[in-house]
Amino acid sequence: MPRALWTAWVLGTLISLSKEGAAEQASSLSCDPSGVCDGRSRSFSAIPAGLTAAVKSLDLSNNRIARVGGGDLRKCVNLRALWLGSNGLHTVEEDSFSSLGSLEHLDLSCNRLANLSPSWFRSLSALKFLNLLGNPYTTLGETPLFSHLPNLRILKVGNNDTFAEIQAQDFRGLTFLEELEIGAETLQRYAPGGLRSVQSIGHLILYMWRPALLLEIFVDLLSSLEYLELRDTDFSTFRFSETSVDETSTAMRKLTFRKAKITDESFNEIVRLLNYVSGPLEVEFDDCTLNGRGDFDPSVLDTLKYHSNVETLTVRRLHIPQFFLFYDLSSIYSLTGKVKRITIENSKVFLVPCSLSQHLKSLEYLDLSENLMSEEYLKNSACEHAWPFLHTLILRQNHLKSLGKTGEVLLTLRNLTHLDISKNSFQTMPETCQWPEKIKYLNLSSTRIDSLTSCLPQTLEILDVSNNDLNSFPLILPQLRELHISRNKLKTLPDAYLVPVLSVLRIRRNTIHAFTQEQLESFQKLKILEAGGNNFICSCDFLSFVQGRPALAQVLSHWPEDYLCDSPSHVRGQRVRDTRLLPSECHRAAVVSAVCCALFLLFLITGALCHHFHGLWYLKMMWAWLQAKRKPRRAPRGDVCYDAFVSYSEQDSYWVEDFLVRELEHSQPPFRLCLHKRDFVPGKWIIDNIIDSIEKSRKTVFVLSESFVKSEWCKYELDFSHFRLFDEKDDTAILLLLEPIEKKAIPQRFCKLRKIMNTRTYLEWPADETQREAFWLNLRAAIKS
Repeated sequence: MPRALWTAWVLGTLISLSKEGAAEQASSLSCDPSGVCDGRSRSFSAIPAGLTAAVKSLDLSNNRIARVGGGDLRKCVNLRALWLGSNGLHTVEEDSFSSLGSLEHLDLSCNRLANLSPSWFRSLSALKFLNLLGNPYTTLGETPLFSHLPNLRILKVGNNDTFAEIQAQDFRGLTFLEELEIGAETLQRYAPGGLRSVQSIGHLILYMWRPALLLEIFVDLLSSLEYLELRDTDFSTFRFSETSVDETSTAMRKLTFRKAKITDESFNEIVRLLNYVSGPLEVEFDDCTLNGRGDFDPSVLDTLKYHSNVETLTVRRLHIPQFFLFYDLSSIYSLTGKVKRITIENSKVFLVPCSLSQHLKSLEYLDLSENLMSEEYLKNSACEHAWPFLHTLILRQNHLKSLGKTGEVLLTLRNLTHLDISKNSFQTMPETCQWPEKIKYLNLSSTRIDSLTSCLPQTLEILDVSNNDLNSFPLILPQLRELHISRNKLKTLPDAYLVPVLSVLRIRRNTIHAFTQEQLESFQKLKILEAGGNNFICSCDFLSFVQGRPALAQVLSHWPEDYLCDSPSHVRGQRVRDTRLLPSECHRAAVVSAVCCALFLLFLITGALCHHFHGLWYLKMMWAWLQAKRKPRRAPRGDVCYDAFVSYSEQDSYWVEDFLVRELEHSQPPFRLCLHKRDFVPGKWIIDNIIDSIEKSRKTVFVLSESFVKSEWCKYELDFSHFRLFDEKDDTAILLLLEPIEKKAIPQRFCKLRKIMNTRTYLEWPADETQREAFWLNLRAAIKS
């Protein structure tokens, strides 16, 4: 009994842990409100539990889900997209997808599904995309897999290792496919008609290392396939064998060889393959290798029935190991008579022989980008009667260095209208140039030119000078409709009178700070202005103009996301449309006027207060005090020249001269008095005279009267005497009251005088003559003390 209980407990624990693991897996899914769930690379070992009808897209790729059970997705009835790629999936139960009637996208690629079952897809009538690539099956099964998928448009099947056979019934039930991709690198058998059951295929991508079965597949697809792309095919051993074709007209319009290996012999066979295509054909060689020297068999090429059907030829990144032993290509001249478009990119082309150029009588478009063309070899290529109908020539990123020579070399191309010579190193532009007379489009972008001259043709309608070092646009181009001048150094829009019919202006990433209403209105025919990425100064005028005209959004391309403020600093990075400045920033004149008015009013009030409270007088006294403080505190005893310095008002000079001087200087012993009228040094600053006279006198006699109180110089003299009185603790001041003065009548600014009269004894000039003798005796005694 205890053992049974122990077993039950262990089982219960395991069940509980499994439920917790399932809940944890479901919780690790990230789903947004629209029902899109992302479970990529989450280490799931099973379909997460708890999925509901709310899930519309489920990505479980790059996990470790090995099995899909019948009930794992049963509740996902609204699921439209399911990714189960790269999981190691090896088992899918028959009814796993039975409830997914709305499923449109199913990816089961890169798993371990060795057998495919039609029952998986029986309920998926809405399916449009199905990817079964990279699974280790050898065939697609004994019964048609896709007969219940009427809406399927993109199908990917096969693998690189084990897929060996395409059977007659594999694609039955499919009528139209936009894209069919088949990994058939190890294909060994192809049942005739295996792909013919599909009535129409837009694009077939066929991985086929050995092209032994290519001709059979090719013939089956002639009437139904529009575009055949062969990838990773080695044509070194490919040999063409005659076969009967009933179709007089074919649907194929494009044939691409991608990463193919070709020899001189196999090239002849490929050209013979093209003989089965009756209509105009585009042929593309992308990243291919030609192991040969161009020794093609002209006898084979001359027997072709439709050798002139190739109208478009594209060659990109063609590698020719024996490039410098290559022939002159004269053997393929017969194939070029009706070719209208040729693109040869990044294939080290440095010369197109004149004879080949003359055979390209129907050529209208030639792209030789990313090659080694220079002016000297271009002259041979564009010889007389070469490319007579060429209207578009692209020489982007070659070795052209002289703009003048390039234009002169191309004069033979009388029908040339479009010329792209961008990404060449011209650097400078001559003053005059010659160009084909019909040229309308010129691309000079990324050519490092730093100025524009009258070298440019006046017939231009479209000019691209982007990504250079231009800081101005000074040219008059009367027919110019489009100007592309982005990524330069322009500080303003070009003047409208230079380009009167301009309708498109692209001037991104320059150094433009703003544009005005007047500038835009001057371009009368402007429909598109692309000016984003500039360093806009978001001034009030600019913001008012841009934000106040919603119609600008129809003219400004990439508005508003590309139009950002660069300054002021506090709005840097904000959209011009959303930027708001403070009223003080937008009304600076008013703010400055208000501040000036306030300062002027403050000045007036300050002046009035200073006048009322004698502020100027106090300032003068402060300065005088500072001057006094800088002087030595007391003159040396040998420098004292006077017994007393007399401070008096000019209105009291009669009394000082007639009474004071006579009584003191003519007495026995005589006193020597210092009077400003007599003893001040001429030319010396008056304040220095006052300071020196007080310091050279033992006493200072103040003759007080109403006039004294009104005299500022007397006030200075009183102050300096007061400095000595308090700073040196010395009794030097003698007050002589010439006439009665009410203390209340003394102004408040004479605070020291009021204080001295309150604290010190002073002499009063007696009106009675009998008392004057005593007055003089007391004065003499005060001076001597």
